[in-house]
Amino acid sequence: MNCLPRDDTKFKAGKSRPVVVNLVSVLLVLILSLCSFESLAGSCGRPINVLEGKWAEHRKDEFIVQYANEGKHVLEADTASANDGVPDVVADAVTQLVALREMLSLLGFRLPLDSPRYREQGASHVLLRFRNLQRLNGRAFDEVRRLPTGECVLIIEVTSRYRSGNLTPAHEYFHQVQNGYTPFKRPWFYEGSARWSETILGKSVVAPQAPPEEDSDLQALWTRSYSAVSVWYGLIRLCDRQPSVIDVPDHLRAYRYRDGRPVLLDLQVPGHGYIRQVLESLETLGDQVTREQGLIRHRWPEKAQRDHRHDAAIWNTVRTTGKCS
Repeated sequence: MNCLPRDDTKFKAGKSRPVVVNLVSVLLVLILSLCSFESLAGSCGRPINVLEGKWAEHRKDEFIVQYANEGKHVLEADTASANDGVPDVVADAVTQLVALREMLSLLGFRLPLDSPRYREQGASHVLLRFRNLQRLNGRAFDEVRRLPTGECVLIIEVTSRYRSGNLTPAHEYFHQVQNGYTPFKRPWFYEGSARWSETILGKSVVAPQAPPEEDSDLQALWTRSYSAVSVWYGLIRLCDRQPSVIDVPDHLRAYRYRDGRPVLLDLQVPGHGYIRQVLESLETLGDQVTREQGLIRHRWPEKAQRDHRHDAAIWNTVRTTGKCS
């Protein structure tokens, strides 16, 4: 659609001209609004970056896994013990993601593909791409991209050095859960609570740290990242209302990696009710900041998502959620 109307309207002299001008103005507003709507709806129009190498693909439910058989991104652990020819690490990563998705649903979390943010962008799948990430173990992107098939995907990337059982895929998927709720990406919140999410499948080995009360301690917390998980466990101890032991269905307990190890290591998920409520409250806070700062809902610039000036408001929300309120 051409969003710039031609300026070829002819006006007659006399009293009819203001009416025509008003009609033209109304039409112009409608056309620009339609163009804006098309721009938002077509955000999946940006294709995914093509990586070098020979790539293979494995699919399970809404998850698509891509891995390289040659080139700089080649999958290091490519042993396939099953007859389907899919490398064990690929099959195990998908099993981990499916198990986490079902646990999150059981615990009442909203899944990323069900969020308004990603529904309006047409996202239908989650793409896990194994690649050479240098020193990184994984990362998640909040933009929706288009595959050559036309499918719109959320993207998770995990190092091609990945080994089965490591919880990096689950950690990165939880980032997409966070992104589906709220635009905030302050590391003490974003990475700290994502590190907590590993408890859903694994065992908690984190010693709780009492939430800071002094301003200097609070400022120090806001500079932390993954290590902030200990404060999140301190918050859980103070603020959570839900029992940590979960009634897990047998089919979930039965999930196994290809070497026979259980995917679900523990039936305790301390803090699941509190963390879910925090995300729900931060969704409300995000909408409030969007209105106050004139931002576009669900399309904050990356700089705004990571702005340290949001720390105080995020912390106040965190401390007034659950039993702490």
